[in-house]
Amino acid sequence: MKTVYLSLGSNIGDRQDYLNRAVNLLGESPAILIDKRSQCYQTSPVGEVEQDDFVNQVLRIATGLNPVELLKFIHSVEARLGRTREIHWGPRTIDIDILFYDKEEMNTDELIIPHKEVFHRLFVLVPLQEIMAEDFAYRSQVEQAVESLKDSQQMVEVIEAEDEPQHRIESAIRQILSAVGENPEREGLIETPTRVAKMYEEILSSQKSGPFDEYKLFKIEPSEQEQMVMVKDIDFYSMCEHHMLPFFGKVHVAYLPQEGNIIGLSKIPRLVNYVSRKLSVQENITREIAETLQEILNPKAVAVLIEARHMCVEMRGVRKSNSMTRTSFYLGEYETDESKRNEFLEGIK
Repeated sequence: MKTVYLSLGSNIGDRQDYLNRAVNLLGESPAILIDKRSQCYQTSPVGEVEQDDFVNQVLRIATGLNPVELLKFIHSVEARLGRTREIHWGPRTIDIDILFYDKEEMNTDELIIPHKEVFHRLFVLVPLQEIMAEDFAYRSQVEQAVESLKDSQQMVEVIEAEDEPQHRIESAIRQILSAVGENPEREGLIETPTRVAKMYEEILSSQKSGPFDEYKLFKIEPSEQEQMVMVKDIDFYSMCEHHMLPFFGKVHVAYLPQEGNIIGLSKIPRLVNYVSRKLSVQENITREIAETLQEILNPKAVAVLIEARHMCVEMRGVRKSNSMTRTSFYLGEYETDESKRNEFLEGIK
């Protein structure tokens, strides 16, 4: 087993929870033992990208994975937590880097150890200094680097560990109940904060999920004649990001296979559920269903149409009951070929 130091950082959403979940996922590997964990530090971002402050910490682990194997596993953890790599130095749900791998040094296109920026980043050095072992090979270099950077503009400060997300939701609900004139301690409301927290965990379950992966692709005999595959009248329920009130209705999805590639029919409703279970608006859900299906299947065309009722319209504001909102999104030949688009719309009728 080798001693390895990892840095973790997050500056999107529930930052400390992302760090906690990353540590738990790393610990799920039988080849990784979590040895020590630093406190959480709020730190200023680097690079030219406008973004929020990070929460950073450093882990000391023991592992039987070699550096490349460890890197691949780290990337799988980042993907499960919704990490994207579209912007260099940009905001991210989670960022995990290998700082030191025992006493080894390597410099390849894939991996540089020790990390090339480690002695220039106070937000890494300070939590590293907190947990590094007495016999750590780079101990003196770390201490010298911290001393040389202490007057720099890099902000690094310890922050208190937050409660679990469910406890924070419960506390917030109690405050809301008090603010609207209720008594959170009366008999009918004593368990309401816990029930609401569990409800949010269920109906917003995709909020912290990685990319959609609950699908399986199949191969059929390709045909010159394009055959539309449609799944219609899929029930969906979601929460409006503007008022946090429900909206719900029916989703209709169709695609034209390419080169005989199809997706299991039950996976399309799964995709609808996945996209719906987070704060959003109907327009975004429509687009995301289409773009996700396009990404995983690469069909000739995708069409998505949603019809929904919105409680933010019916319960408040204009209070128009039974009003229906329709949104559609087309890709490929459904966007460019009116006859194919009409076939899809006729299929819904």
